Amino acid sequence: MAAHKTNQSHETRAMIVKTAKELFMAYGYRAVSTRQIADACALTQPALYHHFSDKQSLYVDVMRYVCEGTRKTLERIIHRGPAIHECLLHVTTYMIVNHPEDLGQMFHDIRHELSPESQAAVYALWRTAYLAPIVSIFENGQRTGELRSSGQSGIDAERSALLLMGLINQTLAAQAVGTPGSTAAKSAGEGAGRNINACKQQALMLVNVLLYGLSAAEPPSV
Repeated sequence: MAAHKTNQSHETRAMIVKTAKELFMAYGYRAVSTRQIADACALTQPALYHHFSDKQSLYVDVMRYVCEGTRKTLERIIHRGPAIHECLLHVTTYMIVNHPEDLGQMFHDIRHELSPESQAAVYALWRTAYLAPIVSIFENGQRTGELRSSGQSGIDAERSALLLMGLINQTLAAQAVGTPGSTAAKSAGEGAGRNINACKQQALMLVNVLLYGLSAAEPPSV
């Protein structure tokens, strides 16, 4: 009986987190109330508060859920061991296809809506799940000689990873507001209907720009 209640509790908690994730990412932290989340889960607010003490603790758990899924996927891609260009292409495509709303909304909420303690918790989750796996790709590329070392290029693996994340975020932000450059994203559609080929082309462009630049000329000596 106790085990059954425990399983029920875990299932209810997981349902709350998944439902809250959809609402937070669609409308933002501030616009979503615990009452809305409880209603969407067919629960009372007291029942929701039985699992989460407040909205911020629920949001941190939502980010833990999002980040854990991302970390596992990125690590699977990396462990397959493709060359750096292919590895970065797979990672970037995954981010564009699966996280069109998560990243932008996450960073907005971190900066503007959360307490310092919650900000630190979510940022730590992001670093572990998103940044660290991408850093490891660049570190491996430098070890194998596929990429110039930080001494040769003046940029270390973490800065390279942050640069790629910045390119991805800018691409997702552009397609969210419909600015120039978002045509491919609009034709791709949203959610499950997103056109994989269009997303791959976006990812290929970003990876090529990062790895090979735009100029056909050799860089000037300093």
